Amino acid sequence: MLSVLGTTPNNASRSESEAERETSTNRSNPRSCYDCNRRKVRCDKKEPCSPCRRLGKACSYPPFGPRIRRTKKAIIADMGTRISSLEKSLAQAQHQHSKPENSRPKTKVAEPNRKPLRSRSDILSNFNGRSREDILVQKGSSSQYFNEIFLSRVIDEEHNVESALMTPQMESPHPTGSLSINALGILSSPSPSIVPSHYHPSKPMAVKLWTMYVNNVEGCAGLKLLHLPTDEVKMYSVIDNPVTALLDNLTLNFAIYFAATSALEDDEAQAILGQDKHTLLLRFKAGLEQSFAHGDFLNTPTVTGLYALAIYLSALRVHNCGKGIWILDGLAIRIAHSLGLHRDGKRLGLSPFQSEIRRRLWWHLLSRDIRAGEDYGLENTSSLLLTSDVGLPANIDDVDISPDMQQAPEPKVGWTAMTFSLINIDLAKTVQKILTLAASSSPSSPPREEIRAQIINESKIRMENWLSYCNPVIPQHRLALACSRFVFQKYDFITRLQWDLLRHTDPQVDFATEANLIEALDLIFPMINEDELLKQYAWARKVYPQYHVTMYVLWHLCVRPEGPNVDRAWQAIETLFSDDMRDDSTTRLGSKPSVLTALRAKAMLIRQKIQERNAGVSAGGGHSPDIAEDRLHDCDRFRDEGFDDNGFSGHLLGDAGLDELGFDSSEDGWLNWGALVQSF
Repeated sequence: MLSVLGTTPNNASRSESEAERETSTNRSNPRSCYDCNRRKVRCDKKEPCSPCRRLGKACSYPPFGPRIRRTKKAIIADMGTRISSLEKSLAQAQHQHSKPENSRPKTKVAEPNRKPLRSRSDILSNFNGRSREDILVQKGSSSQYFNEIFLSRVIDEEHNVESALMTPQMESPHPTGSLSINALGILSSPSPSIVPSHYHPSKPMAVKLWTMYVNNVEGCAGLKLLHLPTDEVKMYSVIDNPVTALLDNLTLNFAIYFAATSALEDDEAQAILGQDKHTLLLRFKAGLEQSFAHGDFLNTPTVTGLYALAIYLSALRVHNCGKGIWILDGLAIRIAHSLGLHRDGKRLGLSPFQSEIRRRLWWHLLSRDIRAGEDYGLENTSSLLLTSDVGLPANIDDVDISPDMQQAPEPKVGWTAMTFSLINIDLAKTVQKILTLAASSSPSSPPREEIRAQIINESKIRMENWLSYCNPVIPQHRLALACSRFVFQKYDFITRLQWDLLRHTDPQVDFATEANLIEALDLIFPMINEDELLKQYAWARKVYPQYHVTMYVLWHLCVRPEGPNVDRAWQAIETLFSDDMRDDSTTRLGSKPSVLTALRAKAMLIRQKIQERNAGVSAGGGHSPDIAEDRLHDCDRFRDEGFDDNGFSGHLLGDAGLDELGFDSSEDGWLNWGALVQSF
């Protein structure tokens, strides 16, 4: 190659102008240097280029002129050599992985201004599986902890996601109205100038709200808490005279008003209640908080007050999924302990009626707690759901029990008001069992898929037995059928992927398969399609957005931006972000929305690059007979933008190149397909 730094003795006689023209020609060479081309990183075409200068490598460019194509035999031989080298590296990594657990750090700390450099053995060690994925993202004195393996792996590999999580919430311009509907206020001080009854609505509005709560909220989405015959008396007693009402009963009323209003759309609230929905929510929120404060609820809690807190926190998720709600869920469980709800009422000598209503509240709190961490990438490691000795609520209707009953009735065979709640409790216990087994596994003894499949199948048999009593013509039965089967399919899909991440030993396992994408899309689209009979329960869909499934689809679009189902996937994503998750960036303050936003931005950028490439190919006219070989060798420009010959991103492990992440750039370097697998 001609040197651009000077002249050689053989060409010393050339004129200075000819040397300058030659130098200019070389500098305008559009091709990458040898090393950048081999490592598939962006080359700035300088001499030496920035990547080579940073790594201290010799930088050389191919000669100007037609490209010298390699024969297929040479390509296959080179691939065989590199695969053989990779197998040796895997064998060495597995040998290192068999060393004692305490020789490797279990928690990784991501610093805000520096991306951690990892060697190939570290990455292979991660790839071979760990019993638990612990991630701590820090910024200043603040930190966020994640132990959900699906989210942890994405954060670990996608540094743009990590950067999004390190952005302080205060830097995001949230609307004042959205921030006002949050978990703050439960621990507020009592106002000496305004009594809680001041916030009570008019009698006609209160009656409407109670009716809407019974029809649209109570018993829906697994929220069956009240005993309507007795709690209805409490409700109307407060409505009749809120000034003289007991504070815990007044608190329950405000929680019911808040939940009923949350179940309405903005225009419905204005038409039915005659007032702005947001104004009413703030009013009922203030009334509930002041009722708690005036009643000194934290020091003198009551079962009725705990019912109010459970209903309020469930409804609050419609507007805000901040971590404060998850923390208050823990507070509610601690209050339940102080009231003895963690012990079965029968053992405490309580009446059959008291024992039954306490069981409803206890199991509702536990089943809610296991799902509350979904927004923050936290898997519940508490064993309460599996070890609690409190009996399950009976499959009975409210009319089957009363305060003066002497003996508990036998559970019914068939559909009751409690059936949907029992299905939700059973599904929560199933997931907790799977998570507990996964947490107890180790790299040397990974979880076995047949065990997970057996647990899932047993749960499905129990669920279908309950659902066999449903009549799909009745809206509540139809809701139970749709939601129960959807939640079961989602748990089956997500836990299978999680166990694959913990169990995989074959580096060629590719989680971004078309089968997985189709299954994920089948889970998304039923949420989008509206059922007119279920329209009154549409609010429940906002309580738990399907972050897991959406995150998998976005990750798939980053890893495999081309395929037969990509258009359908983008259609689902655009619909979700314009409907279910359109307010996530403002009102939902959990960690998952930040991750999804970052993944979506990255997937859109990759999609744009592919569209530009395809547009350039189409503009070139007809295809020659050796179009496949041409496309293989004519991707330098696209590769320089961070993509390989197949259209996959060369920066799937973050914004840094492979060498910056600790990959060896020698001849036996890591294959691109291996990096794609590890990016999950």
